[in-house]
Amino acid sequence: MKEATMTPTKIETSATRHGVLPAVVDLAIDVAEKGQTTAIAVLQDARIELRAAIEQGIELAEKVSAAGFRFARKAVQRIDDAASETLTGADRVLGGAVKTARETTNAAAQLADTAVSGVTASA
Repeated sequence: MKEATMTPTKIETSATRHGVLPAVVDLAIDVAEKGQTTAIAVLQDARIELRAAIEQGIELAEKVSAAGFRFARKAVQRIDDAASETLTGADRVLGGAVKTARETTNAAAQLADTAVSGVTASA
């Protein structure tokens, strides 16, 4: 993002002045003009570099936020996968516990029937 720098404009006068004092004044004006032009050019360069740095910072912030969202999506997916596996495992465990409870209940009922039959047969 290179911008054109300002070129110094020099005002030419048509009147020619002779002498030491006019030469000193002309030199002072030239030095002031050169200093002002240099200062403006340096400020323009600083502005351009500052803008480039800020734009790069904004791009970095965009990339970091995009990476954060990608990370959040992956984390949600992994948590969902873990929750799904946990629920599937819990379903198997509870199903096995219910089956075992039914088998135990049936065995207890058969034992009770056998005990009652044994008591009533001997009486």
